[in-house]
Amino acid sequence: MQIAGAPAGNAAHAKPVATAAILGRDGPGTRLEPMVEQGRPVKAGEALLHDRHRPDIVFTAPMSGTVGSINRGARRALTSLTVIGDGGDDAVVFDVASAPGRDDIRGLMLRAGLWPSLRTRPFGHVPDPDADPKALLVTAIDSEPLAPDPAAIIAAHADAFGVGLDALSVLTDSPLYLCQASNAGIPIGTSVDIRVVDFHGPHPAGLPGTHIHALCPIGFDGAEVWHIGYQDVIALGTLMASGRPWRQRIVALAGPAVSNPRLVAVPPGAAVDEVVAGELNDDGARVIAGSVLSGRIAAATEAYLGRHDRQITALPEALDDTLWPWRRAVHDTALGGEPGPLVPTGDFECVAPPGILPVPLLRALLVGDVDRARALGALELVEEDLMLLSYVCPSKTDYAPLLRNVLDQLHREAR
Repeated sequence: MQIAGAPAGNAAHAKPVATAAILGRDGPGTRLEPMVEQGRPVKAGEALLHDRHRPDIVFTAPMSGTVGSINRGARRALTSLTVIGDGGDDAVVFDVASAPGRDDIRGLMLRAGLWPSLRTRPFGHVPDPDADPKALLVTAIDSEPLAPDPAAIIAAHADAFGVGLDALSVLTDSPLYLCQASNAGIPIGTSVDIRVVDFHGPHPAGLPGTHIHALCPIGFDGAEVWHIGYQDVIALGTLMASGRPWRQRIVALAGPAVSNPRLVAVPPGAAVDEVVAGELNDDGARVIAGSVLSGRIAAATEAYLGRHDRQITALPEALDDTLWPWRRAVHDTALGGEPGPLVPTGDFECVAPPGILPVPLLRALLVGDVDRARALGALELVEEDLMLLSYVCPSKTDYAPLLRNVLDQLHREAR
């Protein structure tokens, strides 16, 4: 996808932000409960939320300041908890063992709120603290449109990334894979247990689902594969080296409606409206937390960066619609279609996740045939793996929530 507004350069520019949040969507498979009350002063790295069913899993403050608001949605599920920063540097300092073992690293990740950086396949949930994966994959390649270059960001934090990789090699006895772009030359620390694997090609080459299918496909034996993003590895390495949380994330501020597309350094969970203030060339632009494919509109109580968002994208609103929006001179928010039945086209095969028969799978999702969807590979997928299929679909069906419904039902049956 050739979209205007790619970030220029590899240097990250600091962007002051006064408010940040933890989003409920950052903890898939959890039921988050607040551990603090509104108005309470907090330190960066202090536990603010925990999982009702697995209380060892906590989510920590992205900055020092005061708890601003605790927002809930349907069935009183938490949507966001905001922190109003005080501009200070007050942070929790964690004890780090001099020669940490498996239990030491797991305990540190749990206390410091880094355990939710790990996600499972199948289901895309936060893993159980006592579980062990079949394999652990580090995603150090990003093929999303307008995404930042992971190799450049890692190069600027090479020492912390290496320490983080070494810690992950101790976390589990299972194989540890570093998935990178071809010839990226990413440093791997001192551990000899890391297996470096190159991937190339257009999106979805950079998705964990693609890597898992190639290296350790999900079967029907109940085994899990875990994956973690490269910036979370940097955060782990920073924590291991200093005992303090890494208080920033590097994201691409990009898109046709951005005046000066570039990389910016912001606090985790930064308020999107503060990041884009003064940055847009179109006051009516739609601002997305994430990419044009897998992102979401940053609005209301979720107008913040998610834990795994690596970019903020701004698109001009469409003044009219067209059947082929990808052929327009400037990408905007036009859907390029209208609701209708599934129409099989060759485009589905061109963009499908590897090993997936797209049309039969999409049909199974549309009718809610859980067994058929599982047989066709649904357990290897999460929402982001189907975004290209939704993009090229003539009926513009959003298959992501249909997949989530199937995965949730399979998860209930597996318990």
